[in-house]
Amino acid sequence: MIFVKPISFQNNKRQTLRGFIHEPRKYTTAVIVLHGFPGHCEGSVPSRLALTLAIKGYLTLHFNFSGSDTSEGKFGDKLISQEVKEIKSAIDFLERTYHFKRLVIIGHSTGAIDAALYAHTDERISKLVLLGAVSKLNEAVRYDFTDKQVRDFWMNGYVVYKNKDPVGKKWWADGKKLRKTFYDEFFTLNIPAAIKKYKKPLLIVHGEKDEAIPVGKDPHELFQMANKPKKLAIINGADHKFTNEKYFKELVKVIVEFCEKK
Repeated sequence: MIFVKPISFQNNKRQTLRGFIHEPRKYTTAVIVLHGFPGHCEGSVPSRLALTLAIKGYLTLHFNFSGSDTSEGKFGDKLISQEVKEIKSAIDFLERTYHFKRLVIIGHSTGAIDAALYAHTDERISKLVLLGAVSKLNEAVRYDFTDKQVRDFWMNGYVVYKNKDPVGKKWWADGKKLRKTFYDEFFTLNIPAAIKKYKKPLLIVHGEKDEAIPVGKDPHELFQMANKPKKLAIINGADHKFTNEKYFKELVKVIVEFCEKK
């Protein structure tokens, strides 16, 4: 049986961050799943991973970064550097609330950027998993922003996000402005320098059909930068969100094998 409950904790700015805990009856390892941008913790990757890993015996936490969906903070003020700080807040909360022996951080997309930048700074992290990750932020700008959005950043100082869902579903970020300061950090934050300082087990997983971050370059560069022990897994046929259930099961299998390896 899995106990699922909403949780909240404060970040370094005393803003309330909200998310969910999935707690199995017995566990020794805790997992924190970090969502992408402009995503949220109830998106398909973090929510499916959290539940599936809990069923397999892991205590799992997934939460919204500040400025995202149910958490406090303004979307327009979002910064990658602030999300990095909030990983510490999440670990602090988990550590004082639950008892576990090992901690695994899983980041997806921009959450993988956050995790890659943070992991070497916190000895409490046992293992690191990066899904759909980029290797260099200054080159990843083209993945996250269109040419029009870059022009808007420079001309207006912000971009406005629009709901692209053809079904017309309400999207939490629809109509919200994002300031240029978020874009600027793509040229100041250094993933290669951070990942070279991380000395514990690392798993990099990428979908072979990833439409957001092509498989040909970033995961391989990231793998070359990293210290041993490390593993790179390319899941044939999988897209950026591992949408197909077959490929999602392969993703979970790779993650569990990595987590269980001594």
